[in-house]
Parts: sequence; structure tokens; C-alpha cells
Amino acid sequence: MPQIACSQCSQKIDSNHITCPQCQAVQGLEALSGIDPNIRIKNQKFAIWFGFLFGGLGLHKFYLGQHLKGSLYLVFSWTLVPMVMGWVDSIRTMKMSSFNFEQRYSKRAI
Repeated sequence: MPQIACSQCSQKIDSNHITCPQCQAVQGLEALSGIDPNIRIKNQKFAIWFGFLFGGLGLHKFYLGQHLKGSLYLVFSWTLVPMVMGWVDSIRTMKMSSFNFEQRYSKRAI
């Protein structure tokens, strides 16, 4: 386990500790914000616009992390089917609540 120095007392501690065992100082800004830095948050409005504007190329699927579906949209982009499906995806995303959108598309980075 890699070790880091405490920001207050400079004691060596494991990098996965949130507080220093000696001085109880909180380590790193992530601990103060309450946000996990490993979660990739997606913007719902970007996904909607990408679907409307570039749905025929599957850009919205690539943005949302669905690379296989995005590749299929790109392969069949010479037809108008992916463009219509992109518009339908955008409308579905627009009707989705922001909580459901985050639960579905905000994933932990590996």
C-alpha cells in the first residue's frame, strides 16, 4: 500500500486513509467535498444535444460510455436509421429525471 505524508503532522500514513491516525487531520480535498473522485459524472444536457445533433454518428452513445452501441450507430450512419434513433434517444433522455440519469450513466472509473 503506498504511503503519503500527512498534510498537518507529516507522519507517514496509508494513502487510503481519510484522516491521519495521529492528528485526525482530514487528508485531501476529496474528503472535504464528499465527492468520490473516481466517479465519472455525465452531463444530461450534453447527452441530449449530442443525440439531436450527432445522433446519426452515435456520439451520444460514446459520450455515455456505450461504445458498442456507438460503433453500431457509426457503421450504419450511411442510413438515416441511426439519426432517427438518436433523436428518439434524446427525447428519452430529456424525459428522464436527473437522478435516474446519474444512477444509470455515472460510473466508477476503473
